[in-house]
Amino acid sequence: MDTKVVKDERSLKIKQVGWLLPICLIIAGLFFTLGASHYTSQTEYCMSCHEMNTAVSSWQQSTHGMNNLGITADCQSCHIPGNTLQMLVTKAGKLSELYVHLVEKPTPFEFKRMSPELARRARAKILNENCEECHVLDNLVPQNQTQQIAHSTAANQTSCVSCHQTVGHGKNTEREGELK
Repeated sequence: MDTKVVKDERSLKIKQVGWLLPICLIIAGLFFTLGASHYTSQTEYCMSCHEMNTAVSSWQQSTHGMNNLGITADCQSCHIPGNTLQMLVTKAGKLSELYVHLVEKPTPFEFKRMSPELARRARAKILNENCEECHVLDNLVPQNQTQQIAHSTAANQTSCVSCHQTVGHGKNTEREGELK
């Protein structure tokens, strides 16, 4: 057989299956992304870092971590947007936290010093939509007139956590100075 014919046959085979590798890589990338997203959405994952001990402890003692109804709001319920694109963007942004944990390795003292600022940043990123997945504003029954006025005027004008700062993690000794 002529070498030119063999080269042409090889070239044709490569062209016929050449699209297969990129497709396989894209599919593998999607499976990896979905798997990583699912894994990092588990409360157990959040609890695995020693830096989160205070947050985990305060969450477990809060009404979102333990209540008489047996309903638990996990980390993702409050801290990760429900919209898929926003969720992926948020998780990508959290890679910096993983970097700090693995590379910078802050000491407990350094982390305690940073806690008020980290808590402020975390609250700033919590979307009302996340709260409204469980709490329907129109169905809330204010316990007094002040709460009724606050909810009617605050709706869509401020974030839920601007007033309800301690609802997810309550007060604890390390953050008590900066939480109301």
